Amino acid sequence: MNVVLPPRVVAGDRVRLVSPASCPSEEVLAESVRVLESWGLVVEVGEHALDRHGYLAGRDADRPAGLDDAYRDPGVRAVIATRGGAGAYRIAHDLGFDAVRADPKPLVGFSDITNLHPALWRHCRVTGVHGFLAGARSAAATRSLLMDGEPVVLHRDRERRRRAPRHPRLVRRRRTAEPGRRGPVPGGPARSGWGTSTGS
Repeated sequence: MNVVLPPRVVAGDRVRLVSPASCPSEEVLAESVRVLESWGLVVEVGEHALDRHGYLAGRDADRPAGLDDAYRDPGVRAVIATRGGAGAYRIAHDLGFDAVRADPKPLVGFSDITNLHPALWRHCRVTGVHGFLAGARSAAATRSLLMDGEPVVLHRDRERRRRAPRHPRLVRRRRTAEPGRRGPVPGGPARSGWGTSTGS
């Protein structure tokens, strides 16, 4: 399969905001709409974009449906995640890959949405846009990738690094569990939630 670069988005194109991970606040959603409209885009908010189910933007069955609806709509030219957060990994295998292959369009997102970018790459060879709309610099970089097709060069800001406070107690300190200790292990076995450390 060849690499698929979705077409650039141009002013007047319709884009859809979806929430495949955590739920945005109404304020964040309104700001995203404002930014996208300032680029000359016609913005739609997906049906489940403000759903809430615990910390997620709706149930696992609804979140991929929002993505699928956007990919199946030929008038939508880009799919933009309202935020990252959590839960995208739970729906990555449920995406409608046939619809993505039939009408490739960029999926814009960051944080937890990066769980969906590799799924689209693996099954469809479609590239995504790692970006978000909060903050002027981030929005400008996302706009450049989405609308101009220009690569954004990342570089290390050496001056900022010099100004950063140092916390020697928080870095370069190795921590291990004592062998034989028992108790809850965050991220451990899903069935029991308990584990035994082996030490290292």
